[in-house]
Amino acid sequence: MRLLVLAVLLSAVVLFSSEAKRMNIYGETIVTEITPESGAMWTRVNDKEPMFPIELAKARMAGCTILSFDVIESGKADNIQTVISIPNTKISQHATSIVSHWQWQTAQTPTAKESHTVRLDFCLGLESLENTQQACAKQIQLPCE
Repeated sequence: MRLLVLAVLLSAVVLFSSEAKRMNIYGETIVTEITPESGAMWTRVNDKEPMFPIELAKARMAGCTILSFDVIESGKADNIQTVISIPNTKISQHATSIVSHWQWQTAQTPTAKESHTVRLDFCLGLESLENTQQACAKQIQLPCE
């Protein structure tokens, strides 16, 4: 009898853990260009929003970071510096990785580097992608501090 009760309890624990692992987490990443405000020589080749980092989703970590960097003649980001990162530097590490992979293009002949500052917001939700996007639209209006 004890063995039967133990087997039922063990089955319930396994079932509950597998249900918890299947919980959906919705992530949204939004990039906001801070500088230059207009007349930029360099623009991103692919300006679609980056994927939400899997490691941040697993850790259920959301936040924002502001990065400054230079776009150099080769069309790459260089000298990437964290201005601020909320809630911690893990957000900044992922944001830096995203920015370092961006390709930049110019219609002009590149003659010098150009300084840029961007804000990346990493938003999470458990209900739906639409709710997460709505919450993220509110988050980007708040100061990243």
